[in-house]
Amino acid sequence: MNKKYIRNTQKAKIGHFVEECGEVLAAVGKTMRWSLDSYNPDAPIEKRETNRQWIKRELKDLKFAIERLETLL
Repeated sequence: MNKKYIRNTQKAKIGHFVEECGEVLAAVGKTMRWSLDSYNPDAPIEKRETNRQWIKRELKDLKFAIERLETLL
């Protein structure tokens, strides 16, 4: 996420959290079907990442979204 585009309204923080949860679920779901070390063979070589890397990236984004959401609680 490009931090210059972050909106800090209550609705935006909640929406960001929900979106990131969905992205983690997508990454984990794909991993359950194919394995941690598989990758999308249709992705350009320079943009390929394993499912393990994808989950780590999405978890990092989710942690940031959680921190933002916690400011509302």
